[in-house]
Amino acid sequence: MFSSCVKEVSEPIEPSVLKKLKLLPLEPVNVIYLNFNKIKKSKYWKDFVSSDYTTNSNENVKIFDSLGINFIKDIDEIILATEWDGKNTIIISLNKPYQKSELSEVIGDFSLVKLSDRILLIMNDQIRYRKIKEGRFEPSFIEHPHFRRIINSIKYKDHFWFFTRNTAIFLKSLKDNFKESESLENLFRSINFIIFSIKLENDFYLNSHWECTDENKAYLLKSVLNGFISILALTQPNDPFIREISKANFYVDRKGVEILIKFSRKYIDLIRESIIAKKLKELVG
Repeated sequence: MFSSCVKEVSEPIEPSVLKKLKLLPLEPVNVIYLNFNKIKKSKYWKDFVSSDYTTNSNENVKIFDSLGINFIKDIDEIILATEWDGKNTIIISLNKPYQKSELSEVIGDFSLVKLSDRILLIMNDQIRYRKIKEGRFEPSFIEHPHFRRIINSIKYKDHFWFFTRNTAIFLKSLKDNFKESESLENLFRSINFIIFSIKLENDFYLNSHWECTDENKAYLLKSVLNGFISILALTQPNDPFIREISKANFYVDRKGVEILIKFSRKYIDLIRESIIAKKLKELVG
């Protein structure tokens, strides 16, 4: 694990990605960024990542089938944003010019805009769709008041990151292990957003950032998360994922709690079988 508590500097975001984030709505609940092109170059692609990313949703399958796109083979990069009201925005970057001669602008409930030969914008928000088609771009994600802090809090920007404001998906797991559920709910209401990001090199690096409304709440949250990991380590001593995350570094960065973990490649197969790892995958799936 990390033997030093020295804070890593956040990676810069690529201008091309920043340009695409301008196409997302102002206040998404979740944003998922996945760069297939770079992940495929890592040692983890065949024995770990490729089998874990599938499009199980019938809606997603319908979209990709209609476009004639192979989710694994044809896509270089994908950005997905979801909103509380069920609106979704998908930005697809292809590794070759789109070949289909006739491109339908309507796929089920979704509408499509071809931004270039390699970039497609898909959404089921018809009001935003019409505005974009007319060249009228309303306030976007990059104009969110927390946007700069969000981007700076994504430690590893090249391979995969996940941003969410839906803290309830994590609150339920914590409430099962703590008696003071009301105090815990109050604490979670002070969380502005949560981020997970990964880097795939010789080892597997995972960073998580939990942004609170103030520094005092961040220190309290750090104690809660640390305690939660300790409880998991006691109740699931044989779970390989829990054994590894129990060695994580926790620290407070201004109003945020940072969690840094490094998994050695030799443990990856064991970690994939972890109960907790499967639950985490379901949260972002």
